Amino acid sequence: MTVMPSSQRKLRQRLIALGVMLTLLVVVGLMVWQEGMASGQRPWEVLENIFITLMGEYPDKPRTPTGRVLQLMLLASGTFVFGAISGKISSVFVTRALRQESTLNTFQNHIIICNWNTKAAGIIDQLVEGNKAQPIEIVVVSASAVPDRADFADRPYVHFIQDDPTHHDTLERLQASSAKAVILLADEDSEGPDEKNALIALAVKHLEHIPGRQKDIHVIAELVNLNRRRHLQEAGADEVVSARDYSAGIIAQSAMFRNMSAVYQQLLTYSDDSNEFYFIEPGCYPNQLWGKTFPELNHWISDYTANHPDNPVLLMGVKRGDGTILLNPKPHSFDRLTTDDSLVVMAFRNIEKLD
Repeated sequence: MTVMPSSQRKLRQRLIALGVMLTLLVVVGLMVWQEGMASGQRPWEVLENIFITLMGEYPDKPRTPTGRVLQLMLLASGTFVFGAISGKISSVFVTRALRQESTLNTFQNHIIICNWNTKAAGIIDQLVEGNKAQPIEIVVVSASAVPDRADFADRPYVHFIQDDPTHHDTLERLQASSAKAVILLADEDSEGPDEKNALIALAVKHLEHIPGRQKDIHVIAELVNLNRRRHLQEAGADEVVSARDYSAGIIAQSAMFRNMSAVYQQLLTYSDDSNEFYFIEPGCYPNQLWGKTFPELNHWISDYTANHPDNPVLLMGVKRGDGTILLNPKPHSFDRLTTDDSLVVMAFRNIEKLD
């Protein structure tokens, strides 16, 4: 299953429109010839009746059986043709209004969500809950209308834009180069959601090469077909997430240890009463931690927690400068904390700075 390129899709639409027009012309020609031959009507009188038929009205009844059949065909096709024209005009005005809405906002350090599916609302809820102290702008861009948009009317930091996220100009208008992250959700209406996300990832990464723009735009892509993981990675997705991968592990561990799924549920849910994982980057913890072993870091964090009981912190591991994650590392895999290492901690709230 592959996504049809936009150029091929437009060509197909034009061919369909051309076919419909040719069919109408043939029917009109046959009706003019048939009625003119049978009743001696002038061509302009027949054309007048045809126009009235296309508008959905009932003019003078044709005098031949063939003419009546053709009139019914014109009546049915007229309904579809004028309905399609009306819908196209309406969609142009709606899309233009939505585009104008996006120009009213200047985004910085925001999160962009491309495409919409059943997981999108839950992701937005978690992003809003996890950033209550310092709200972050969330921009949803989808080629189709978002059915749940009204549910977020009371959230001023959530914006909806109807546009094609595979286009470079769409991402530029949304200041993707200044975004904190770009999330690519699987488009459930697409024949090839992974291929579509690969196109978006390529468009996002293209912005990194524009002079004066932010480099290393962080892209997280949802994966549907496990065989497409490498395609998304090569397209520029920094993280590829498959719900199937995580659900299989959670189910297996829950079978071995009862209620283990509740542990993961708490870790993956932002709330005042649950713990989450956080990274504490270099510069956000004291320099005196450099050179310490993992047990020494644990001891220091325990002392910190004793002095901050309102938000207890538990050291879970270390993220190395190259992005490698070491959870509860053994001595042979982690020696001492270096200047470009981050701490992986579990806490009730995000910790901007350890001091």
